Amino acid sequence: MTTGRDPDLDLLQRWRSGAAAAGNQLCRRFEPKLRRFFAAKVQPADVEEMVQQTWLALTGACRRADLRPESGGLDAIRTTFRAYLYGIARHTLLAYHRKNYRGGRDFDPEVESLETLAPSLSQQLSLQRRVKQLELALRSLPLELQLLTEARYVEELSGPELAEMFALPEGTVRSRLSRARRLMDEALERLERK
Repeated sequence: MTTGRDPDLDLLQRWRSGAAAAGNQLCRRFEPKLRRFFAAKVQPADVEEMVQQTWLALTGACRRADLRPESGGLDAIRTTFRAYLYGIARHTLLAYHRKNYRGGRDFDPEVESLETLAPSLSQQLSLQRRVKQLELALRSLPLELQLLTEARYVEELSGPELAEMFALPEGTVRSRLSRARRLMDEALERLERK
């Protein structure tokens, strides 16, 4: 069965239909990414709990939604499974901080930063470790991809500006940025396993 979109959506559909192996594959693929997502944003002792809450929220959303392809239910996930899962993780994170906020007023994620939420020393160290991993992953890219990635995400050049800077068609720039993101993800996963 194929959805014609993100292959992870097919795994989700198969998991929803009772194929435990598909669910296990999704978990293996995304649990390290979820741990990274939460690592610098919550107490270290809470990371695993946050990952589990995210999976529970996903399964609850799947139970409430009709995800059969013939019903159009997968359209509830407008882009990719990854984006949908990170959206759930975001809501889980915001709920965590609302529950634990000690600011004497309502928690506002548009105003409050992790710093104002009084990060612990271990959170600060975790964030420093994450920054170091990002630096190492960036340095592992071929030089042209490193330059392109830095120009896009550090200097915030637009697609047309990047195309001009590298004397390439904009479509080629987009495909190279996609390759750079994939290589960075792979490098970050390797660094996490160390």
